[in-house]
Amino acid sequence: MDIEGNNAGYTYIQLLTDTLDKKKKILIWLTNVTEQQETVIAADIFDEQLFNQTIEIKEGHLKNLTLLDEGFEKIYEGVKTELAINKLVYKDEISQLKALIVDITDLSVRLQAMEKRNRTKLEFILLQKRKDIRESRLSGKSVASYYKTMAKQQENPSLFYDKRK
Repeated sequence: MDIEGNNAGYTYIQLLTDTLDKKKKILIWLTNVTEQQETVIAADIFDEQLFNQTIEIKEGHLKNLTLLDEGFEKIYEGVKTELAINKLVYKDEISQLKALIVDITDLSVRLQAMEKRNRTKLEFILLQKRKDIRESRLSGKSVASYYKTMAKQQENPSLFYDKRK
């Protein structure tokens, strides 16, 4: 990508700005969905279906983020030399890009922290469910063992039964 003239440079920088704006909007949206997940996890009754829906929604937006990152990298590779050479010409645009990158970094850090908290809470819920299942199996085995023992006792005559009449 060779840049000839300032107009092309401004066009590419505008593409970079637009890409970062879109990325910021998606990160804000992902933060909101992650907050919804946090609410689902914190609820008294865990709604697995609702939680799975939020995961599916997030997956689509994460793919979009990846595409935006790839596009940004390609465009930036083409203009980084121009930006380095003409720092003063593009001073305002570079400042705007830096501000967007700071915002995106802050959102990313916040989102990662939320995801980590949610993961910890979700692991605890899954641990509880596994424990409940294990206890259910044990009590089921106990009941089966009890009935089996009782059935055998009915088959065997009592040792204390007096056979004389």
